[in-house]
Amino acid sequence: MTDDVVATDRDVEAFTRFLKRLPHGGDVDLVILKAHLLIEEQIRQLVAEHVRNPEALRVADLNTGQAISLAQSFFPPDHDPPLWASLRKLNKLRNEIAHNIEPKGLQDRIADFIGSFPCGWPHEVQGQDLFELTLWSLFASVAGLVEKPSAAVLEFIPGRSR
Repeated sequence: MTDDVVATDRDVEAFTRFLKRLPHGGDVDLVILKAHLLIEEQIRQLVAEHVRNPEALRVADLNTGQAISLAQSFFPPDHDPPLWASLRKLNKLRNEIAHNIEPKGLQDRIADFIGSFPCGWPHEVQGQDLFELTLWSLFASVAGLVEKPSAAVLEFIPGRSR
């Protein structure tokens, strides 16, 4: 058995859509907003695949932070802590942009976000390129969790018999 990552057709479609929609090299506020929306779609898809009644969640109208926590709850406590921390940091960045015309310390928070999600890009990559590559990596990590077998999740549902 190898640790090779196999991308499904769905993974490729999702990532292609992400690349088309993200304004590469564009205004950082717009990059944050678009990346957040695209990643949030994947989080919500992940949640919808693991619950028995996704319509009930649509009615609940969970905010993104709640959806991240719910998605994380489907995995063991030690499952990829940097992923969940980075998703929360991106959500906080998005909220800063959405609620402040000129948020103070934005570049520091972007640097903190980049540092929170180790993705192995070469040290020569800096600035907005590194930020966008980190967003791409975060997106790919979340999208890679979508459409995975859910049998292990069913084991955690109380009262469920096989």
